[in-house]
Amino acid sequence: MDPSKLTLSGQMNMKGYAEGGPVYDSIVEMTKDPMRYNTELLMRMLDDNKDTEYGRKYGFADIKSVAEFQERVPLTTFDDYAGYVYRMTEGGESGLISAYNIAHYAKTSGTMGNPKRIPVSDRAMGVMNRYNMQLRTKVICDAIGFDWANPPYLNLIESQLTTLKNGATYGAISAKVIGQMGDYLPMLMTSPLEALVPDPKTNTRYLHARFALMNPEITSMGFSFSSILLELMQYIESEWEMLVDDIEKGTIDESVKMPADVRASVLGKIQPMPERAAQLREIFSQGFDEPIMPKIWPNLTIFSGVATGGFATYYNKLRQRYAGDGVRLFYVGLNASEGILSVPMDVDCPDSVLIPDSVFYEFIPIDSEDPGDIVTIDGVEVGKTYEIVITNQSGFYRYRIRDAVKVTGMYNNTPMIQFQYRIDQTISVLGEKTTELVLRGVAERVERELGYSMEDFSVFGDVDSVPMRYVMLMEATLPEGLDPGAVAAELDKGLCEGNPSYGDKVAKGMLDHLRLLFLQPETYLLYRDVMISKGAASAQLKPPRILNEIQRRFFMALLEDDQ
Repeated sequence: MDPSKLTLSGQMNMKGYAEGGPVYDSIVEMTKDPMRYNTELLMRMLDDNKDTEYGRKYGFADIKSVAEFQERVPLTTFDDYAGYVYRMTEGGESGLISAYNIAHYAKTSGTMGNPKRIPVSDRAMGVMNRYNMQLRTKVICDAIGFDWANPPYLNLIESQLTTLKNGATYGAISAKVIGQMGDYLPMLMTSPLEALVPDPKTNTRYLHARFALMNPEITSMGFSFSSILLELMQYIESEWEMLVDDIEKGTIDESVKMPADVRASVLGKIQPMPERAAQLREIFSQGFDEPIMPKIWPNLTIFSGVATGGFATYYNKLRQRYAGDGVRLFYVGLNASEGILSVPMDVDCPDSVLIPDSVFYEFIPIDSEDPGDIVTIDGVEVGKTYEIVITNQSGFYRYRIRDAVKVTGMYNNTPMIQFQYRIDQTISVLGEKTTELVLRGVAERVERELGYSMEDFSVFGDVDSVPMRYVMLMEATLPEGLDPGAVAAELDKGLCEGNPSYGDKVAKGMLDHLRLLFLQPETYLLYRDVMISKGAASAQLKPPRILNEIQRRFFMALLEDDQ
């Protein structure tokens, strides 16, 4: 690409590509002997943190091997660190769990409850930037060339950060990364600053859609979860006439919610675009029977974001209805507030390789709590599913992040994984343990076989009924003539087959058959908006599968009237 023709976005991507080369070479080398590099990382972290309060408690200074580390240091959850985090964020103490500088606290999504504060060190941020920015750019450019890298791109990750008492920033980790770009954001991305760093009362969905539609040159789109881009395209489909009218006139429809100062600021950045509006009106008037994204953005080449596990469904719907098969996908890999754990080594690859110098890994076989069954990175078996345990560079040791991953293969000698489900997203009324993976698989299969359109679903255990039972709440459109009872029966049959323990308890009358209830249209959209209004980061919001009591009350209040 001619350097003189590079936009700021192109310049930054070319810089990222150049920096990504050594990172790529490094991970290729480390994956040949992952246990060596992973052990070296652990020993270095223990030595660096031996004088912290936590390090003194568990004798880090005397630990000389992985076996000694596993013997002395217990498995942990966030509750084991909550007191330390409080002292750090509210009291300004340091050196408690980490000797490294903690400059940020990641905000978990929460579930209408209190979100956690996950410490993130400068060192961990450096690792995330190396693999999530530099390596990603290298892999994408090697796969599809450089043309995608120059124009501004649509970014749906918003930065909503606050400052804690100790001076550290607090918010989604993705928002921290985006926020570091500061004043450059509008020059790199199609969306205005009012959408990228939004006021909570602003309809950012409108702003993202409006400014993306204005720009036919978009080549790439980034999202935290594929559900967010699907939702945006659904919004465009339902509101395209309003959006096109506004583009034509250079106005913002009065129905669009945003504070007066935000509206005034955005109006100062737009002008009438009758020619683009005419193009869009012609495209939309042809309907949505064929994928429309290539018509709106003919140069669209690559998506980047989470599209595995529960988000595979949303990506498949996005591709089938809106994107078509011509747009490539960088799947991102397994990222958590506690660290970046894996990265794909090619585009269109849902499998990602573990990163030996990011965190120290341990693996607990699913359905096993025997400490003797815990294995390290050199002991996993292809085809098996594990709960992943990490020791990170921000002060968490042998930490159960509650993610289940399947080992799908090997890259050199290092495991490649796919995220399967959140372990706490498992429903168990009488010990039957039905996972999100089973629930999702059954729901998608029945939707496909019976020919209805499902927006989303959630499940909770009704322990007050006799016998107890599962209740599934679903937002869906059923074709005329399809009996809801037939849908419920098929779902229940699928659950019995997918989880024999559930099936056995239903057959014996210990559990009643599944009850299916239908939600009002746009219930999940409303849930998302409510969560954002309560301070949740849009980039971290995940569809609620297994409902807690607060969520249950919210959704049960939004049933269709005839139930």
